[in-house]
Amino acid sequence: MNLDYRKLTVFNYQMAYYFFRIFTFVWLWDQVQLYKIRAARPAEFYAPKVWIEKLIFPEFPSPVYFGFFCVVLVLSLLWSLLKPTYIANFLIFLSVAVINLPISGYISMSHTNHVLILFYFFSIFLLPTGLKESDYRYVQYIYLGLLGTYSLAGFWKLGSVAKHIVKGAPEVSWMDPNAAWYNTLWNYYTVDVPVPEWMVQLYQYPRIWVIVTLTGIVFQFLCFLGAFSRKYLTFTLMFLLVFHYYTKYFVLADLYIMKIGLIFLFFPYHWFYRGLRSRLAFLNLI
Repeated sequence: MNLDYRKLTVFNYQMAYYFFRIFTFVWLWDQVQLYKIRAARPAEFYAPKVWIEKLIFPEFPSPVYFGFFCVVLVLSLLWSLLKPTYIANFLIFLSVAVINLPISGYISMSHTNHVLILFYFFSIFLLPTGLKESDYRYVQYIYLGLLGTYSLAGFWKLGSVAKHIVKGAPEVSWMDPNAAWYNTLWNYYTVDVPVPEWMVQLYQYPRIWVIVTLTGIVFQFLCFLGAFSRKYLTFTLMFLLVFHYYTKYFVLADLYIMKIGLIFLFFPYHWFYRGLRSRLAFLNLI
């Protein structure tokens, strides 16, 4: 069914509001498993770097302390699913941010869960009920805040390329034919694992890798445009999934749980507008 851009933007947000909360239960389960792994290590391994983490978790949290925030998150998610409120949204944001601290910040703060935390922050005051077509701009602001993080990373990489061109800096830039290979080699070296032979063979075409790498950086920089075009947002979703799978195998940076989260956030739910809307309307959710 063809929908006006404003209407489908609001509808997709309404769907993402509920489905992303369901996904968050999966995310929480994953965080609990990671907590168990870290809790089994010597206490001295925990080294918080960020001031707020040092304040809340100066030591690795006990099961009771960590579990308290997990319970708060579960109750807030259920509350938000059954009756969306500002208070429930704020508690969800606060809970996911706190739960993330000792997991992603075990040694040094990682950006693994930044999309999840930012979505809950930006959407605190945008409830799915009672939204009008004219509210589509607020959804755009949320998308811009999320996608802008990827664009900033792409901008930084483009800046390094420009610096190399203008100043002829001696360090290796992304325009170097072997830059992608060096990047992969270094990441595998740090974990003392040999680079797979099939990957070595792919790097036998360095000029192609320059094109692939620079194209990927440009698309990463242009991610923010997905906030203003539904078709480009769908393309951006596919690009980000490919990008994260690339980083998983070639850079050993696996944001595995958030690949699923990106699908729940940016999926084109309007493809199933009639069926989804009738079901949620029956449940009095929209």
